[in-house]
Parts: sequence; structure tokens; C-alpha cells
Amino acid sequence: MRRLAGACYLAMASGDPTWLHALPSVHSMQRSGLGATWANLRARHGMQAPREAAMAGMHLSAGIARRWERLRETLASARTAGFSPVLFKGGAIHARWPETRETRPLSDYDLIVPQAEADAFRAFLARRGFRSPPMGSRLTRWLSKGWMVWRGEGPTYENLDIHARVTEPPMCTSLTRSILGSRESRDGLRIPDAHDSACMIALHVARSGMHRPLHEYLDLLRFVDGMADADWLALQERARRHHLRPALFAALRQALHCLALRELDPARAAALEARIDALGRRIGALRRHALDRIAAPDHPLHPAPAQDRPLVRRSLVFWAGTESSGRVMAAFVLYGGARLLDRFPGASTPAGEDGDQAP
Repeated sequence: MRRLAGACYLAMASGDPTWLHALPSVHSMQRSGLGATWANLRARHGMQAPREAAMAGMHLSAGIARRWERLRETLASARTAGFSPVLFKGGAIHARWPETRETRPLSDYDLIVPQAEADAFRAFLARRGFRSPPMGSRLTRWLSKGWMVWRGEGPTYENLDIHARVTEPPMCTSLTRSILGSRESRDGLRIPDAHDSACMIALHVARSGMHRPLHEYLDLLRFVDGMADADWLALQERARRHHLRPALFAALRQALHCLALRELDPARAAALEARIDALGRRIGALRRHALDRIAAPDHPLHPAPAQDRPLVRRSLVFWAGTESSGRVMAAFVLYGGARLLDRFPGASTPAGEDGDQAP
């Protein structure tokens, strides 16, 4: 799986189709989630792929094309109504590099709006036919980073994740403000700049306990690999401002391992490793030692449940991956308390008031 991920990345980064010549096993393609990506990269260079992978690639391309056009229509209507959400996470990859719409699968598109506009934007989407689950108590709604909305069924199904912040407060408030203040756009859609996009991926990796799809590591290296020295220094400064230097260090180190770059392209790996090591020295020996213990780069992509306790490990990695550990603890206490209060009768918003239950 690691070599397949690395081959896909190197083919995209270099434009060299020779990285795609080796035929991966069916198990590797299915387990990694990269079968459709590999097949579409081969098709881009006039190379055939096994029938199952080729069909998955065609399904990916057609599905993303439909959803992208519907997203653009929804956001055009939103602008007319006075809203200006920012498309971030994987959607920003599709906007920044249009060719990735054939190779980068997404389960949903993520949008972020200011907290003060969240309820009005939710009402706007409801008028457009989107449904959403109950939001819980007012406190939970204020603390939650976002909610899901969906409409349609079968081929017409589409879903969005709407955010008012990048993660639970009071974590990463500066990253939320920076993304909401972005002036970059692609294809008429607002997106974060490259530095905030890389920081967002690092946050996502750390927040999940280092369990992310391989596509996210390809995304991260798209931003960082080959970055000019001035841009790399700017990225480090941005990560410092967002308290995410440890997360960036851990995510880049894991990306280097997950894509098997040391084995496939030692020169490229050495250049990246030098930057990663320099960043590691800036986060302090104690925090780096903690990350070595709980977020080692060679942590299995699919660990056995008995060897991994997701809730505990995820909490520890999130704590070690930020330079504001007190805020992490506050976020867990606040959000955990709000969810506990939701269990009491009358605390949650009735389903009929805010939407239907998610399917």
C-alpha cells in the first residue's frame, strides 16, 4: 500500500508515467483506497488498467464532476444571497488543482462560514433542499465545529460539511480566523492559501490520532514538497502562529513514511527529511519525545484493535500535536460537558425544528 501511494504521488508530482508501470495487487488497491486514483493516472498517460480499477476510476471522475458542478451552483446562489463561505480541506485541493478531480476522492465538501452567519446559512441551505440532523443544545451548537447537510438520493445525492470553526473551541482559533479571512480564489470559489491549507491537513492528521486516508498525505506533500525556502519559512511561521508546529512535524514525518519515499525516491526524501528534522528541533525535545512514543511515523496504517485504543491515543496525539495543551484540555472538558448535558430531557433541539435525522 505504501509503495502504491508513493508511486501515485511521484507520478503526479513529476508527470513521469514510469512510476505507474508496476501492477499493484487487488488487495493493495482496495485496502489503500487508491485503486481509482492509480487507474485514472494511468488513463491520463494512455495506459490501461485492470477492468475493476478502470471502472472505479470512471465512477470517481463522473461522480466528482457532477458534485463539483452542483457545488458551484450552490455557492453561486449563496453569493447572491450575501454569503461568502470558504471551501477548504479536500475541496480546496479540487479547486486549486482541477486535475485532482479525477484522482482525489471525497466523501463530502467542507465549507466554513463565520459563527455569526451559521444559523442563517443553515436556513439558506434548507431552502435549497438540504436536510440536516438535530443540532443538540445551544451550548453544543456553539461548541461544535460543524454539521452535515445533504439532499438527493442515489446518483443525485450530495452532502456538505458546514463549519463555523476548524475544530472545537478554544483550539486553533487563529487558523479559523485566517481561513475565514482568505482572499484567494479558484474557479470563482474562495479557498485558504497554501500555508493555511497545509496547517489544516496537519491539524486533521493530529486530531484523528494519525489515522487518515492516504490521500491526505498526498495532499500535504503537494503543498510542501519542492516548496521554495522562503515559502517553507513562511509555512513554519504560520504553523507557529496557529500552535501547530508539532502537528506539522508529525504529519510530514508520517507522510514521508506512508508514501515510502525513502525507498522509491531517496533524493526527494532526503530533502524533505532535512526540513522535517529542522522543524522537529524547534518544537522542543520533550514534545518530540512524546510524539516519538505516541505518534511514531511507522504506526500501522490499519492497526489491530487490540493494539490501538483510538479514543485515548487520539486525545494524547492531539495534546502533543499542539503548542497550546491547555486549550486542548479545555476543549475536551467543554465539549464533553455539553454532550453530557444533551442526554438530559429537553436539552436537545427537537428533530422537527432543525431537520430530519441523518440517513
